[in-house]
Amino acid sequence: MSESNEVIAHSDLSKSKLDAEDLELGGEGTRVYHESDVGEMDSLHDGRRKTVLINEGLVPAAGDLLIDVVDYDPGVSCPVHYHDGTDHFFYILEGEGVLEVEGEEIELSQGSVAWIGEGDSHRLFAREGQEGMRVFEYFSNGDHESVFEDEECSWSPDSVDE
Repeated sequence: MSESNEVIAHSDLSKSKLDAEDLELGGEGTRVYHESDVGEMDSLHDGRRKTVLINEGLVPAAGDLLIDVVDYDPGVSCPVHYHDGTDHFFYILEGEGVLEVEGEEIELSQGSVAWIGEGDSHRLFAREGQEGMRVFEYFSNGDHESVFEDEECSWSPDSVDE
């Protein structure tokens, strides 16, 4: 993995060129690697950590597909935002937290599934005193616009191929 000080806007994650150590090619277009080989990104906004699992940079045949895993420590929240051009899917792998959609809070725990429709304002967070959560996240179209209520979310990767 190469070190970099580059910052990636949320809207550019689907096209970002990321390295994966020990990339194995198993056939035409097949890619196999481990999550830990991709490298983690830190949110410059709120303290979340993200690992992009699938995007065009890792798997050229993936096109605009964007799939990642995000870690939320207790008290951490993503900013309120909505997406134009994509639906958004969450699956809670570990822990507990809250999904706020259009101002309504919905408790989440391991195994919770959420589908956020295009244009629905939302945020995820782990309350203080909760254990935090690990979230599998899928965008039906990685090449989309994310509109943030306040400052745009950006990510600082530790693995970017310049």
